Amino acid sequence: MKKVLIIDTHPMFKEFLKKKLSDDQIEVILTQENRDSYPKMMSILPNLIILDMGDDNTEEMEFLEKKAQDPNTVQIPVIITGPSAERSSIASLAKYGVIKYFEKPIQFDILFESIGKVLHNPLSLDRTPSILDLHRNGNIIFIEIALGLNRDKISLLQYKLSEMIEQEEIESPRIVIMLTSLDLSFVDGYNLEFLIDSIIDAPRVHTKNVKILSLCPFVQEMIDGHDTYSGISMSDNLQNVLTSIVDTTNSSSVSELIADKILTSSYQDRNDNTSIDTTFFSDNNKNQLDKLKVGSVVKIAIVDSDPNTLLQSQEAFEKAGAECEIFRSGSDFLKKYEPGTFDLVILDVAAPEGSGFDVLRQLKNQYNSPPVLVYTQNMQRDFIVRILGAGAKGFLAKPQKTGVLVQKALSLLKGNI
Repeated sequence: MKKVLIIDTHPMFKEFLKKKLSDDQIEVILTQENRDSYPKMMSILPNLIILDMGDDNTEEMEFLEKKAQDPNTVQIPVIITGPSAERSSIASLAKYGVIKYFEKPIQFDILFESIGKVLHNPLSLDRTPSILDLHRNGNIIFIEIALGLNRDKISLLQYKLSEMIEQEEIESPRIVIMLTSLDLSFVDGYNLEFLIDSIIDAPRVHTKNVKILSLCPFVQEMIDGHDTYSGISMSDNLQNVLTSIVDTTNSSSVSELIADKILTSSYQDRNDNTSIDTTFFSDNNKNQLDKLKVGSVVKIAIVDSDPNTLLQSQEAFEKAGAECEIFRSGSDFLKKYEPGTFDLVILDVAAPEGSGFDVLRQLKNQYNSPPVLVYTQNMQRDFIVRILGAGAKGFLAKPQKTGVLVQKALSLLKGNI
């Protein structure tokens, strides 16, 4: 069974990760404090480490330094979740075996896809299109769902709802579940039960304070058929729902209450390390190709005229967590190159037009240019002297297994970042 060590993440998110991974037959080991992390890692030698990094990351960096210096742990891959950081700071983590750095808010589906790739164990993900929004005003919490019922989003909702209630110290939360855009039937019953159960299991939530806004008769039928849902009421009219939960002592108009109190949300999204704020890549309406860029620690340019080498190298580096851009010639690379764009260049100097050496010469003369690893067939002694003199930081003779190429590149990064 694959093992994952989770270090110092938010308590609720830690439990959420554990449940999700355990469902896919992955053993999860949790640490209580940073000082426990190193001995715990040494005792279990996990297949993956997920590390939450704060603004003051002194303890986390000490852990990574120890890990990198131990031959038994140096090869263990690490995924980090943390605050927004400079590109150069994130790239510098590659030498510690960090393959992904997810800035908060974390994109849940990309995180789990990355975990599955590292473990060679694809994780089950619900692909149902769904929009789920959670916000509050006072002690009223609105949960709005559109398109469909996605079980992963519902599962995450329970943790977010619990976090909101605890952090905002809501003593008697009123919950409004807004399902008016969903046409639900008995085939949705399983997921609908999961939604309601997740909500009423949150702290201090009572069924009498849960209201459902829906146009589907099936929802009412399901509520009536469950004793545990006694007290939950349903309506197809928002004003009726709000009238039943809002104090109208100081206003006779529900419309005024909606405008003044409901539509002006008092809840501010947290953007600090105490939050488990998590989104889904599918919510961003971005091209699927952009998924490869999310969380990438290093960006690599691969310059080679051989399409098979380009494809194989790209796949290998992307599996290792890198973002790759490929070029068929050195001239194509130089046309698009801008300082700070790449952390490493893999270059076949035998590319057409003799442009490989042009790449070496131009990068050598630029300040803070990325290191270049020459990957080509000609590795005679005089040729090696020539490419090193032109500015290459390392070399590797073709052909090699892609794993050897990746390890050579990482070793080069360790000495240059």
